[in-house]
Amino acid sequence: MSSNKGKFQPVGVGMTPSKTEFGSFIRARRIELNIRQILLAQEIGLSQYLISMIEIGKRKYLNNDQLEQLAKALQCDIEELRKRMPTRRLTQPITELGKLIRSRREELGLSLQEFAKKMEIDPQKAKRMEVRRSTTIRYASLKPLADALELDSSTLSRFVGTTRRETKSELGQLIRTRRKELGMSIKRLAKKLNVSQQFINQIEFGKCNLSKGDETIVKIAQALELDVNKLKAVRPEKKRKQLGKLMTERVTPLGKFITTRRLELQLSQADVARSANSHTSLVSNLERGVCRPGDCTLKRISEALECEIPAELVPLRRQHRIRARNSADVLSSVLVHLSDQNLADLEKIKELSDIRTNSEVVRKALKILRLLLEKQNDKNIICLHRDNVVVELELLF
Repeated sequence: MSSNKGKFQPVGVGMTPSKTEFGSFIRARRIELNIRQILLAQEIGLSQYLISMIEIGKRKYLNNDQLEQLAKALQCDIEELRKRMPTRRLTQPITELGKLIRSRREELGLSLQEFAKKMEIDPQKAKRMEVRRSTTIRYASLKPLADALELDSSTLSRFVGTTRRETKSELGQLIRTRRKELGMSIKRLAKKLNVSQQFINQIEFGKCNLSKGDETIVKIAQALELDVNKLKAVRPEKKRKQLGKLMTERVTPLGKFITTRRLELQLSQADVARSANSHTSLVSNLERGVCRPGDCTLKRISEALECEIPAELVPLRRQHRIRARNSADVLSSVLVHLSDQNLADLEKIKELSDIRTNSEVVRKALKILRLLLEKQNDKNIICLHRDNVVVELELLF
């Protein structure tokens, strides 16, 4: 039968010297009680490797629960361990948010554990809130953090969200500030208003001023629990072009009339389009004189403008102009007299196969076309005149 004599060395023999007072005290007390590292580790619920690292000084810190278990296993007062454990160097916050949390916590006399308990989060997570590099907090964390630090939400609202670009709009700044005070994200506000997030962004950055007839401003006031008059008071006036300058840009009497009447009513093109159950682009095209409205469109526009549109301002449609082109009440026409050679040159354009061998024909044809285009750009009706026969020419490109 083999003997177990010499299988184990005495406790403390052949061990690496300790470099800290904390590790030396634990080792001395363990040897005094004749306890091996593996048994001590099992009793306090740690690994033998961790006990070894503590004793040689490579692991310097333990939390309160670990200290209590170690003091119980070594049959000593916990303060004996705490006073020998090195003072943990407290990481300093580097952001404005972290500094505010740390200073307020210390002002209230809250330990990190107590602060974490009030926030209902892990102490490590509470610590990261103070020392992390991030300068913002989540919307969901605003109210719990304000309650734990006994602060008003408005004090922390500037740290909420990820929007860093400033807005020059007083209305947009008021909406953003109040939204953040309530811990409400753009997505949540957009959902409450049943609009897109992009629309809320445009309002906050002053790209959408909300016209006087727009009910959105009332809905925003209700969603943000604000006085609607407070929002209306900071709503910017729409920038409108001077009427004189605007009139010079219009090319038809109808466009000038619609523009003048719309500005008298202090309506935007979008307001007129909404009232007429149409599109803003149609109103814009009418004012610029680039389209001819139908009877139904004119009726809706006149109702939106609360007036009758004079019939003499309405341009005739194409078939009416052909029948009445010699009348004095239609647009002026220009007769372009073409010789037989001119007409022959125009016909040859269709037959061109090699532009280099027909350069003279091309030169003549381009000269004629340039004349036609100049007259057409002047809003004249282009007609071909030959042998006392007048035919209207429509140029399509």
